[in-house]
Amino acid sequence: MSVFVAPSTNPQGAALLAIFWTLQAICTVFVGLRLYCKIIRGRNLWWDDHLLIISYVLLCISTCVVTATALLGYGLQTRDVPLPNWQYLGILGAVTGTTSVLHAMLSKVSFAVTLLRLTDGWIKRFIWFIIITLSVGQVSSAFMFWLRCLPAEATWNPHIEDKKCWDSKAFLAYSIAGGIYAALVDIVLAFLPWPILLRFHMYRGEKVGVAIAMSMGVFAGIAGFIKVSTISRMESDNWNYDGFPLVVWGFAEGACTIVAASIPTLRALFIHAFKTPERPSIDIVVDSNRSAGASARHARSDWNERKHDNRSEQSILAIPPASSSTMDRSIETDIERDAARPLNNRFEMKHWQLGNG
Repeated sequence: MSVFVAPSTNPQGAALLAIFWTLQAICTVFVGLRLYCKIIRGRNLWWDDHLLIISYVLLCISTCVVTATALLGYGLQTRDVPLPNWQYLGILGAVTGTTSVLHAMLSKVSFAVTLLRLTDGWIKRFIWFIIITLSVGQVSSAFMFWLRCLPAEATWNPHIEDKKCWDSKAFLAYSIAGGIYAALVDIVLAFLPWPILLRFHMYRGEKVGVAIAMSMGVFAGIAGFIKVSTISRMESDNWNYDGFPLVVWGFAEGACTIVAASIPTLRALFIHAFKTPERPSIDIVVDSNRSAGASARHARSDWNERKHDNRSEQSILAIPPASSSTMDRSIETDIERDAARPLNNRFEMKHWQLGNG
């Protein structure tokens, strides 16, 4: 029978509860807004959305499990933990470690999959390399919490004496290497959008805004490197107390990545919420010949159809699609400008009436 440990008697446990549930609430808001943005724009969920949802569910599991460990005495000095609670703390700690690694990995992969929809060529192959190597490395790290020793129970039960385990230094080195690679992936994915967005036809300010929104993963990278600096605490004899920073920063890394992966989509929600009322649609005829007016109307219709293509992540991010030629770019610019500009002088109004009369 386990013994309840009140948060008032466990300052580090109380801090864990405050930090985890605060980050959980923040992630809930951002993931909810991302899904709401997809719904109001009539978009179907794609692989990156499903991966992020799974990551969020694992985050919830991690928060609930850490809550249970804190109420069992995690955060106390080892000598102060009630003896009946040790049989639960070990296995719950393994669950926390596994879910923390997996939700951080899936959130990174989700953002990488989003980038796959925006690029091609060598950048796309490079992103696939990141996805595969990160997945292999992090999944193996997640299972280490269960397979580090033989029998497996000895991994989380320190009271088993007849056991064979990895050398502690080798396990520590493997964990540090995996943590460094995961943090580097966050940094790389944060800066990859900059060269990708150069190919899109947008105003410079819009490009910078989208790139900054897609570069928030740099904070996850910072959290990852801080986490790496605390990994050596796993070998502490007083892990129940000394492991506090590692648990916190391991959770924060994944939470930051989930938020960073959700922010770019919220740009479209922002534009939808604050867009100005649309003016009546008037086709601007630049020549009295009716065929010229029909050509402009057809070009604008095609532009709108491509801009709202459900298969393109560009439309979700409110990014105009990349043009295939200089002529396409000029047509798109003229049509967008003309559609937004009213007929504000007599010459234009008369010319428009002649073209449509």
